[in-house]
Amino acid sequence: MAQRPDVIIIGAGLAGLSAARTLQARGVPSLIFEASDRIGGRVATDLVDGFRIDRGFQVLLDSYPEARRGLDLAALDLRPFAPGALLHRGGGRFGRIGDPLRAPLDGVRSLTSGAFTLGDAIRVLGLRAASATAHDAPMRSEGPTTLETLRARGFSAQAIEAFFRPFFGGVFLDRELTPARPWFDFLFGMFATGRATLPSEGMQAIPAQLASALPSGHLRRESPVRRLHDRAVELESGEVIEAETIILATDGTAAARLLPELSAPAWSGCVTLSYATPDAPITTRHLALKAPDDPGPVNHVCVPSVVAPSYAPAGRHLVSATIIGTPGDDDIALDRASRTQLGEWFGASAIERWQLLKVSHVPFSLPRTLVGESAAATAVRRATGLYACGDHLETPSINGAMRSGRRAADAVLADLAARR
Repeated sequence: MAQRPDVIIIGAGLAGLSAARTLQARGVPSLIFEASDRIGGRVATDLVDGFRIDRGFQVLLDSYPEARRGLDLAALDLRPFAPGALLHRGGGRFGRIGDPLRAPLDGVRSLTSGAFTLGDAIRVLGLRAASATAHDAPMRSEGPTTLETLRARGFSAQAIEAFFRPFFGGVFLDRELTPARPWFDFLFGMFATGRATLPSEGMQAIPAQLASALPSGHLRRESPVRRLHDRAVELESGEVIEAETIILATDGTAAARLLPELSAPAWSGCVTLSYATPDAPITTRHLALKAPDDPGPVNHVCVPSVVAPSYAPAGRHLVSATIIGTPGDDDIALDRASRTQLGEWFGASAIERWQLLKVSHVPFSLPRTLVGESAAATAVRRATGLYACGDHLETPSINGAMRSGRRAADAVLADLAARR
């Protein structure tokens, strides 16, 4: 590549890769500078003793509009979770919640799950019908919180505490359910009309696919940017590279450091403990949720190797247990507390056979701030020749990161065309 590229992109996360791919499709090359030794940003998969361990609990909703637009979903070989969830009811007993339209028997079981009254079940059907029309993610945060919305819609405290708080608390990484109603409505619609999935090669397959469309030599890893200049970037090494167009595609905290006019977001974090076991404690493709009165740290558990067998070596299973937040306990204490709690779920003798593979601390999992509509509409253009993107400027999700990157690239293409 020439020393002076057409476009410089800072960051090889989903936003930066989506921007680069959009530009490449229109014949505009770019050069990406990535601070770390890998692509994907917060979407990552580690290989440990033959197990695929995603960093933090992550899934891809195949109904996401941007995933359908920008990814080859068939090539990712997506493996779906079962719709619904298992609710721990104490003493190793679980109730099951299911989608009555896709799994009628599970829908009936929902009434005996310990979560929903008959009135709640009817309200879920109404909520499903209303949210199924949401075809694109919102870009505004005004309105009541998710918790206020559920109460206003008449859901019982039982339904909120037994299902919505652990399930959507796990999605938001916020058990207080503070995200605003438009984001909840959109996500509920995505779950209702699509599937939560795992790529068979792990979540890292998503950025790998985006990067595969880029020509060789258009990505420089381990090249952190120290500061921005007018039409140039300065690397930590001191090297200065000029370009007419720069796209800032880092996470929100790094973006605010490089461009102080941006506000660094607050973050939601999590800790995921990954265990190897000869026997799957959950033999269905469901997520298991903690009971309202469960004092243990784990919010939800799944067995990724049941969903996608390629996540574990033959004859073994991978268990993923997720804690919401960033507890200060060390890994030994977290493991001990989690085993005590999950021994109540699956039996102490079964837990004794679990081998701890990895404790993934992800304090910067999701930006908490959703920007307002007018700010998001203009966020990609920051100055002449300078653009910004990332899920901190839209919605905290894979969909938000990819769409923001595409929107930044579209703005670049429009401005280039206007100058010709």
